[in-house]
Amino acid sequence: MRKRIVLLLTYTFITTITISMYRVVYNLYLREIGFSNHLIGNVTSAQLWGSAIIGLLTAVLADTIGKKKILFLSAIVVPVSGIALAFVVDPTLIIVLSFIKGGFTVTAFTVVMATMTSITKTGNRAKVFGLNFGINMASGVIGNFIGGAFGDLFGLQTTLIISMVAHLPAIIPVIRLEMTESRSKLKELFNFSGLQQDQRKVLTYYFISTATVGFGAGLFIHFGNLIFKDLFNMSATAIGIALSIAQLGTAAGSTLSHKLGKRFGALKFNLTMQLLVIPLMLSLVIVREPILFTILYAFRFVFMNITNPIMTSIIFSYVPDSKLSTVSGINGFLNNTVRAVAAMIFGFIVGTSISGYTELFLLSTAFYAANAFIIFLFYRDFKNEPRVLELYDSKRTG
Repeated sequence: MRKRIVLLLTYTFITTITISMYRVVYNLYLREIGFSNHLIGNVTSAQLWGSAIIGLLTAVLADTIGKKKILFLSAIVVPVSGIALAFVVDPTLIIVLSFIKGGFTVTAFTVVMATMTSITKTGNRAKVFGLNFGINMASGVIGNFIGGAFGDLFGLQTTLIISMVAHLPAIIPVIRLEMTESRSKLKELFNFSGLQQDQRKVLTYYFISTATVGFGAGLFIHFGNLIFKDLFNMSATAIGIALSIAQLGTAAGSTLSHKLGKRFGALKFNLTMQLLVIPLMLSLVIVREPILFTILYAFRFVFMNITNPIMTSIIFSYVPDSKLSTVSGINGFLNNTVRAVAAMIFGFIVGTSISGYTELFLLSTAFYAANAFIIFLFYRDFKNEPRVLELYDSKRTG
């Protein structure tokens, strides 16, 4: 089991660092070749629609033909489509390629999480999830920094190509991955009639929370590079550093999330973090000093994401092994669908006026507040559930 976990963590490291390098400069590259905020919003929306639709299809296929095959396919399609996007200038073709790349990019996360759930036990699942998410965030830090620096040193287009060539070695850990997979028939994957009441309730809260916070985040989170460029005219390197600061704190916190969950109570800790996000979002409405804005932006990112491994490990513990990838895919579909809609709204709200960011952050705050209420209901109903307490038993070591 340890070898398989190491291989999956290696896959996470390679894919995240290279995708982050790509992502931190791609919108800036589109701006450089003459795309407006409205067009960039449409491209981002296409990528998210791909994440929703292709992501769901590949998640279902992972439960039917095997997770390893899907991870292998993703490791090939992402760099090929990414390199193509570095040369294409036709808006229609960019949207098509972004749709494809977005779909297979999200697969790396959803299928990896499902695979980790199936090969871990209750005693170490929380720790492994925290470690994977921590590596994900730490890789993002490195990728953002390198991508921003390379963008200034070698040019934006060259950086896009370098990042995708560096993505190709992700095939190696997939090839070496050995696992026995339980496969299901297609008609069985969407049959949830056999789930117990607590399982249905968990998934209901999970999906509603995902849709709510997904829309709030989708309004701005994919445009962090444009936000720092428009508000403060930062260079690519400075933008990479600003985004890296946020992920660095999340990486450290996520790696220790299982310990924090045991120390303070998993669901109570999660609720506290979600509540703290609300005033931080409001602060982004009024603060326009670059250093303070960056600090507040970073804290919002940390508080919002530090408990992701906690909630994922709890929720996936309620899901039958035969439906892990499918449930992860459905959640990804909801998340990326609402983010795709929100990304289109970004272009309409912001347009060519910097003042549009004030309205954008206010609208986003309302959705973060709604999500906090959903998380409160989850906490109220499941804080004393044996399955949750077993995962985050303060007396359990590790």
